[in-house]
Amino acid sequence: MSRHASLASSLSLVALAISCFMAPAQAQSSPFVSEQRFDDLVQATSGDRAFDDVRHLTQYHRTGGSRDFFAATEWIRDRAKAAGLEDVRLIRQAWDGVNYSCLSGEAWLVGSGSEGVRQKLASYDDFALTIADGSRTTALEAELVDVGRGTDESDYEGLQVSGKVVLASAAPGRVQQEAVWKRGALGVVSYATSRDTHLDAPDQIAWGRVALEAKDVEGVEDGTLGAFAIMISPRRGLALAREIGDAEEPLRLRVDIEAEILEGSEQAMVEGWIRGSEIHDQQIVLTSHIQEEIGSANDNGSGVASMLEVARGLTRLIDEGRIPRPRRDIRFWWVNELSSQPQYFRENPGEPQKMLLAINQDMVGAKQSWGGRVQYASRSPWSLPHALDDVMESVLLMVRDANTGLLTFRGTDNPPRFQKPILSIKGTRDPFHARMVPYYGSSDHHAFTPGPVGVPATALINWPDDWIHSSGDDLDNIDATQLQRNAVVVAAVASYFGEVDGAGARYLAAHVAARARGRLAENLTTAITYLLNGSEASHLEDRRWARNLLSHSYDREVAALGSVAELNSSPELTAWVDDLSENLETERVRRLAELDTTFAAFTGLDPLASVAELSEQEQEMEDIVFAPVDDLGTYFDSIGRADGGKDLHAILRFEVYNFADGKRNALQVYEAVRAEAMGAGDWYYGSVTSDAVLEALRGAVASGALIER
Repeated sequence: MSRHASLASSLSLVALAISCFMAPAQAQSSPFVSEQRFDDLVQATSGDRAFDDVRHLTQYHRTGGSRDFFAATEWIRDRAKAAGLEDVRLIRQAWDGVNYSCLSGEAWLVGSGSEGVRQKLASYDDFALTIADGSRTTALEAELVDVGRGTDESDYEGLQVSGKVVLASAAPGRVQQEAVWKRGALGVVSYATSRDTHLDAPDQIAWGRVALEAKDVEGVEDGTLGAFAIMISPRRGLALAREIGDAEEPLRLRVDIEAEILEGSEQAMVEGWIRGSEIHDQQIVLTSHIQEEIGSANDNGSGVASMLEVARGLTRLIDEGRIPRPRRDIRFWWVNELSSQPQYFRENPGEPQKMLLAINQDMVGAKQSWGGRVQYASRSPWSLPHALDDVMESVLLMVRDANTGLLTFRGTDNPPRFQKPILSIKGTRDPFHARMVPYYGSSDHHAFTPGPVGVPATALINWPDDWIHSSGDDLDNIDATQLQRNAVVVAAVASYFGEVDGAGARYLAAHVAARARGRLAENLTTAITYLLNGSEASHLEDRRWARNLLSHSYDREVAALGSVAELNSSPELTAWVDDLSENLETERVRRLAELDTTFAAFTGLDPLASVAELSEQEQEMEDIVFAPVDDLGTYFDSIGRADGGKDLHAILRFEVYNFADGKRNALQVYEAVRAEAMGAGDWYYGSVTSDAVLEALRGAVASGALIER
């Protein structure tokens, strides 16, 4: 078949894809969600029902491995079964954490004598956060001493804290090191905050933790037992500090805590399925994490509840015959954050190869009008390009735009507030603020994207959040409307990838190629701006890195386009993806030439004779190749201990490890990571140097995660 005939054939197949899979296209806001599918998902999901699930979860102090954590997993398992998922089970796993539970705890200010004043300072039964996690069983009465922040030598000058309890404004773990382990204090009362300053949230109580025993604390023997910490609000702490300063007699504190620390460490995750009708090695994995503190409504009761709602909505529509059973498996995981998945992959190293992609939900129910929060969706890292990005962005922005009031509605009869409203009974009528952004970590999608795992993943997360990890993250922080909007987005994306076939994949490839050109144009603009903002002395280096950004941008887009071919092995899809990729490669040559023309016009230099020389270090990096160790468990154990590249943003350091795949040399790793940083902008990830990259690579070798060839 001739080239033109192949292209014509491919174009006719795309037309078929559009007519059969997505018709009628002109009536759709996203090519991946038909009007009927959108309406069905809105009708089958409920933000109010999800809100009630969040309400139940807020009763548990779900710290990893605790009694409440396991109680929550049992409840989720029952709800997943009731939602219609198949093969629901509780998976118990080994864990390197501690199975700690506080059973009871109180702290009282007491006066002297039988008629002394008693004032309750904290009670676990009243509110679990008032007893810091890790607080050991305690029964004592002792003097309370104000030590300011409690983390520096100067805080203890002129004070004797041995045999006393200290009041401090810093996080209790740091204060325990200085006051308890180094100076003999009996415990800590902390009014630390989860915010930037005490003034930001004077009445919030932060989620606090103290170590059960010392490890790697300078001047303290490993294994030295920890004590306890009582958590109070900044307002109460500052008042108590004044009271201590004004009191004629020392204030005394009575503490009674009962805690359980179980031998052996265990965690758990809940798994359920919507079994696919045909394909079982391209699973769509949906995740959210269970563990957090008491309350923890948005983080992450919202994600847990939204996943249950996705399950209910999809299984109901399948049972009613309104949507087909997906061709691919949809796998649901409720997990211990960033711990269950790595442990599962250690124990089942072949499982990632059965996964097509993962979608994570974390903090997806916030009242966005509180604190100006935005629903961010993460793009894939540049080390792992995938068509998932374009589908997620299309669906997310469809729901966003359909739930945003627009000026064009003015002047019409009965102007709608929203074009396609998703609104819950108990929810707000707020607009939906949402945006796709370059890759971020911080949640469970990050467990899928390390190089040796290699599962493309995205996440939906509200940010900024002024209530996280504090008493402020409770039901009044939750919007049932936003819960439903997120459930519709995830259900739509999951069902699309679950169902997409050869015709749909050919359309997807065309869409990805078209969207790629927009991103490539943006990166060409960034590259040109980089050239124009440089100095005369740096022209050659500027040209080098501008070309590097543009070339790696094409690498990323071609790879994302290639990911579509994984959906179907048909010759038609392969030929179509090859055609589109070849077009991008042709365009790459043209765009690089355009960049050189701009360079010549701006500098007066001949691009062919203007090539920056590699530094000595870069020449050295050309001869070194780094690769991950073969054993996944060893990689996980070691990469967290890797020391080096501290000047790099954590995501860029993560990408250094991912690009070190045994195929690229160290210089190519550096060039790839630098391009990714430039593409996002220095304001997002910061800058990259060869020193930092080489240091990160060698630090990973020293930890045992990478090997050097």
